[in-house]
Amino acid sequence: MASPQKKDYIDAVRGWAIALVITSHVGVMFAELPYPIKKLTNFGVYGVQMFFLASAVTLLMSWHRRKEEGAAAVKIFFIRRFLRIAPMYYLGSILYYYIEPPETGFDAVQMLRSFVFINVWHPEWVPTTPGWTVVPGGWSIGVEFTFYFLFPVLAAMVTTLPRAIALFFASIVLAATANGIGAVWLSAYAPEAADRFLYFWFFNQAPVFSLGFILYFLLTRPGFQIRSTALAYWLVASIGATWLILAEYPSATHWFGWTTGVPTFLFATLSFMAFILLLARGPETLFTHTYVRRLGVLSFSSYVLHFLFARKIAVWSFGLINLQATGFAAIGNCAALWVLTMTLTVLASAVAHALIEQPAIDWAHRLTSPRRYVVAPIG
Repeated sequence: MASPQKKDYIDAVRGWAIALVITSHVGVMFAELPYPIKKLTNFGVYGVQMFFLASAVTLLMSWHRRKEEGAAAVKIFFIRRFLRIAPMYYLGSILYYYIEPPETGFDAVQMLRSFVFINVWHPEWVPTTPGWTVVPGGWSIGVEFTFYFLFPVLAAMVTTLPRAIALFFASIVLAATANGIGAVWLSAYAPEAADRFLYFWFFNQAPVFSLGFILYFLLTRPGFQIRSTALAYWLVASIGATWLILAEYPSATHWFGWTTGVPTFLFATLSFMAFILLLARGPETLFTHTYVRRLGVLSFSSYVLHFLFARKIAVWSFGLINLQATGFAAIGNCAALWVLTMTLTVLASAVAHALIEQPAIDWAHRLTSPRRYVVAPIG
């Protein structure tokens, strides 16, 4: 297996994740898309869970590497995480405010909630009720930052595979319990708003991050690998087929609960784990092609920007793309919108990465360089 420190395959994972997300948001634009194709586009919504897995793995790689080097400072961790996400996120909020002005108008408090990444802590802040989203898809960024808040403690406590497995089962119990309490708390809201919030909030997504811990320890376990390529593909296909059959946009079956059963995103996450283990074996394949890895490098800018193109291209096309098309025409229009959305997103993201993301990343490294900090070893 390739060294877990070699992150080319992680970039490929991010590339596939953003491709799935874009596919889902293009597909949702076509209400009359034939059902089998609709199922294919629907499961792209779980690309977010693939992002969460990749995040947990890469953070643990970085954390343990710096810990061994005596440089795993919590202060450094938060500076780097903030500057990795915030500049592009803030730029996105300005862009969407002017291009898609919120119907409810400017709300300074809502903007502040989003800017400090607590927007996923309440149904009126996400919002699942009428309100200003600030950045489309911002719920997942709020969940990601909640994970960042907890990560240093979790990384210090969960140091072995058995502990990671224990964390996973504990997170399921926590999710089911929290969602049960949340369902009562949210009874004052419309059922759809409550349902969506229970899917979005961190408690429901926590098992995905805990599976990321398990994945990290599998990747770094001496001698561990999926020994048979055929077996690896079978695992991906069999688990993936299960959640493909079940895949719909988030609904009551998508959150953990003592009575709702296993949510479909868990099946998606398990198949993603098998997929990542397969990619980590190397060497380069179609799944880790240079273009896929490059898309992964641009994935955060692409996540922020793709909503704009998915929503506006049909308007800009002067009727050439018909969102009301049916049958084969709907498939053709959807394919055209996907190609245009992906192309424009990649071009815009390349510019944003060069002008916004990379300078912020470089600044974070300068701020946290050994010349600025003398860090005591942790451990």
